[in-house]
Amino acid sequence: MGEQIIYDMTTLQDTIGSMSKLLGVDERQITKYCASHKDDYDAEGFLSLLGLSEHSLLDFEIYITSLHVTTDKDNCSSLKKYGLLNLQQAIIKDTPLRAYLRNYGVRIEIEKKQIQYQDKLFDISKDYNGISEPIDWIIYKLYKDFQLNSFFYSDNVLKYGGGIRRRPEFLYNLAEFLRVPNIEYDWMNDISCYVIKYKATLSRFADWNFDIDKNEINYLDESEINIRKIKWLINQSLRRINNDLFYNSIDDCYSNLKNDAYVRVSDILRIYTENEYLEEYRINE
Repeated sequence: MGEQIIYDMTTLQDTIGSMSKLLGVDERQITKYCASHKDDYDAEGFLSLLGLSEHSLLDFEIYITSLHVTTDKDNCSSLKKYGLLNLQQAIIKDTPLRAYLRNYGVRIEIEKKQIQYQDKLFDISKDYNGISEPIDWIIYKLYKDFQLNSFFYSDNVLKYGGGIRRRPEFLYNLAEFLRVPNIEYDWMNDISCYVIKYKATLSRFADWNFDIDKNEINYLDESEINIRKIKWLINQSLRRINNDLFYNSIDDCYSNLKNDAYVRVSDILRIYTENEYLEEYRINE
């Protein structure tokens, strides 16, 4: 296993510094390339210009940082105990979300594909074939889209839609399905919002996050897959630098862990309050 690199794109300077370490080049070479290739950059051309082979990218064990927005009712006690969990895990384990639902008379049985609300039992075992009614959102969130979604970079992660800085998005879907609006709104009482910065290896992120579809996985070997992922990472870094330099604005770049993955406590780099995050990243709301 090669030297470990924590690859950070959350700020412009961290992006340039991470590229510099991965590629073994001076930071000025990176900014010079971007300055002379406005909107005309790509990883392959940049590597060729530097005289680097694709296989040299495999010399490191790469961890990528992400920023995740969450709300919490226990001063991050469960986060510090279990790490950052996906939706299924948060419902199964002894977390504030599970306790909140139990207090509301809601029990969700992931394996049995059932939801019990007080004296009513709902079957959620039907196959997912798109969204046409509230139950479809429940099935989608619990069995298709339950992975941890975060940001490799963003102008401001707190501005993301869906109200994630006020409550878990799933509570909106559950309240609509059960026709009990307060399941969503009561969570917002006595909660705090946090931005969690964590690191994860390339292998823990979903392959499609790097524009590799499931059909390609069948004929690419591990080295080819990792090269594709790292080249995607370089392209996104060049995109971030380009947009910051020329437009003073960046798009959201999302990170998605694999369905069964979670963030271990040891991989959590920083827990920010809203104000700490805004101050650290010099964001004016």
